[in-house]
Amino acid sequence: MNITIEGIGAVGGFGTGISALCRSLNAGKNHIQTVSLETSEGPIRIPALLADTTSIQSFVGKRELRRIDHYIRMALLGAFLALEDADLLESKPDHMGIIVATGYGATCNTFDFQHSVITAGDPSGSPTKFSNSVHNAAAGHISILLRQLGPNLSISHYDMSMPSALLNAVQWLKEERVERVLVGGVDEFCKVLGYYWHCRYGNAGPLPETADPIGHPQVIVGEGSCFFVLSREEISSSAYGCIEDVQLGNIERGSVNFPLKSPVILGADGFSQYDAGYAALLPDQCRAAVYSPLYGALPIGMAFDMAIAALSLKSGHMIPSYICPWPAMQDLQTVRKREKAAVSRVSCLKLGAGGAFGLVTMHRN
Repeated sequence: MNITIEGIGAVGGFGTGISALCRSLNAGKNHIQTVSLETSEGPIRIPALLADTTSIQSFVGKRELRRIDHYIRMALLGAFLALEDADLLESKPDHMGIIVATGYGATCNTFDFQHSVITAGDPSGSPTKFSNSVHNAAAGHISILLRQLGPNLSISHYDMSMPSALLNAVQWLKEERVERVLVGGVDEFCKVLGYYWHCRYGNAGPLPETADPIGHPQVIVGEGSCFFVLSREEISSSAYGCIEDVQLGNIERGSVNFPLKSPVILGADGFSQYDAGYAALLPDQCRAAVYSPLYGALPIGMAFDMAIAALSLKSGHMIPSYICPWPAMQDLQTVRKREKAAVSRVSCLKLGAGGAFGLVTMHRN
């Protein structure tokens, strides 16, 4: 059964909405913000691709947002944008499932809550920060504000979180448990992650001001959310195409079944030690593309790759790949220019710990 993509909602360092993602892709560059952190060694500056959630006020009242943090706001904004793109915002569907994938979870709230308890004792722990730090906080708030009573699931499988969520979404639709599934991923930038970046990459050179096709030797940490409204093919069709297949496995105990003559979007971001495995795994003459400099390094990056694949299917051609600045990726045959040949099928591949892989294949209706 093919699964139709009815709508996409994305927010990240590139801006807000699928149109902003498309504009950044066509421009081939992105503005990088700078985060200042105070450390025992003095102040440090961290480059990051950060999301602006101001526009969530168009969908949710200020009263409801009063106790909702940045992480949950990103998830809410991605979910509402996906429903708006699918033209389902005013007439929210019945029997809709909700699945939220995250690699890091609500890190800012978690570390802030832990810090308050460690430094001042249990009575100083904020109940609001605690409630927003629990694993299903984002999915719960989406369900409450959308008034959805269908199945609700949160998945944390680090860099395999998004393919794991998609497998569940496809299964729910096949079993006809729901008519639609709102599924997506969300991860946020936090000070601990920024300090880790500083320890690993902070001495690699001057901070970049833009992420452009030339690439940069430094890895840029990102944050954001990307959601999809999925339905069974017999219910609707979409210009974004369909999800044809979702594979989740281990290359040490099996193989990856790549579609023939299909370009592959790689989830390489320079932040993972497993990026070196992409070149050896791809079939000969396989065209590859990498877009992670656009949205940054984050575990749910495959969600953004899927959105870019959907835009490629909608336009009929692949968007030129960013040039990988990482040595292990230099020998790949990448998509270097806007191809005239029509593309009807695109795959997204993500490699993870212990040989894990996730592969999502999409095709035009």
